[in-house]
Amino acid sequence: MSKQWIAALVAGLISSAASAEKDTAVLLQDAWVRALPPTQTNTAAYVTVTNSADTAVTITGGSVEFATAVEIHTTREVDGYLRMEQLQGLTVAPGETVSLAPGGIHLMLLGLSRMPVAGESSRLCLDLASGDTACTDAAVRKSAQQGQNSNQHQHH
Repeated sequence: MSKQWIAALVAGLISSAASAEKDTAVLLQDAWVRALPPTQTNTAAYVTVTNSADTAVTITGGSVEFATAVEIHTTREVDGYLRMEQLQGLTVAPGETVSLAPGGIHLMLLGLSRMPVAGESSRLCLDLASGDTACTDAAVRKSAQQGQNSNQHQHH
């Protein structure tokens, strides 16, 4: 074997080991996408994010195959009315778990090419400020109650 080939192999193994370590830093659980009538052009997605890293991670957005954009939003009461506001990022502290859920912080899926149908599954990815991406499969359903018996776990 040539020294260059061995060096490339070792570098690849080190890279794979580092990547595997990164994969365990962000745990995504119970991801789901809300199914709405097909005439709607936007919908929402929800997921529980756990940061098992030693440093904070910041979610800056995301992607799903049927949306042109995925934004982080929160719901706030302003002058007695509930309003959605876009967040530029969501920081999850080391060891912290944050639930993106209806009525609070959530993901808005914008510019849909089609409305996903209840019963489907879709790949949902979160973009991190570090440049990494955390992905999971998200069930498509009409309400949060439909998924209370599921326990989907996916690692970054």
